[in-house]
Amino acid sequence: ELVETRLRIEGMDPIKCPGGREALEIIGTQPLDAVILDIMMPDVDGYEVLRHIRSQPTTRSLPVIFLTARSTPADIEKGLAMGANYYITKPFSGLDLVRKVRICLEERRAAAPEPPAMR
Repeated sequence: ELVETRLRIEGMDPIKCPGGREALEIIGTQPLDAVILDIMMPDVDGYEVLRHIRSQPTTRSLPVIFLTARSTPADIEKGLAMGANYYITKPFSGLDLVRKVRICLEERRAAAPEPPAMR
């Protein structure tokens, strides 16, 4: 709830999922600007959710941030090698999380194609 509250304070509208299966359902049915994942989730772990995101043409470029207690160098390397944009370990700074989410959103906006010009 700390993450959700912090993002709401910053004017964002997070969707909280209790587990990986629910995250996959939402990712497949709703337009999202970014995803924050824990690695250790019920049903489907964060690695599998990230693998799914990166394998689909419609979500391949969706920014993903891991926010997790898994903090060994091997865990961090694996998450980044799989395509996470950022890997934040717990305990974490709320300011750092918000900053990284904003960077992801700005990069996504900058990479979006320009709408066609009106004639």
